[in-house]
Amino acid sequence: MTPDLHTTNTWLAILAVAGALQTLLLLATAIGLFRIYRQTAAALEALEQRHLAPISARASLIMDDLQDVTARARRVDEAMRSKLQGLNTAVKVAGDVVSDRLWPVVGLARAVGAGLRVFTNRTPTHITVPARADRAT
Repeated sequence: MTPDLHTTNTWLAILAVAGALQTLLLLATAIGLFRIYRQTAAALEALEQRHLAPISARASLIMDDLQDVTARARRVDEAMRSKLQGLNTAVKVAGDVVSDRLWPVVGLARAVGAGLRVFTNRTPTHITVPARADRAT
């Protein structure tokens, strides 16, 4: 029996054409995806330059201003704390001076007040104790 290669050759040709078509479709898909990638990258670049760059610049300026404001607030807070500390010290010193100078007057006023209380609030000299009733046990 002689081998018939016609059918085999037909199938091989069909497989070769299918492989070539697959390769062409794969190349076309790769090229299409590359074009889409480039368009997307260009659109993102344009978006960044048109919108994101100005927003970023404004945000940077706002952050710089915010840092300046917080630095000023810290300086004002430190200045207020030092002034209040100085005022507190001055009040303490003034209080000590006043209490040192007025202490004799306060002592005399207390003594007079105690003397007046003694004379105005006299209690009886003898105390009567009520009788206890005996309890039955």
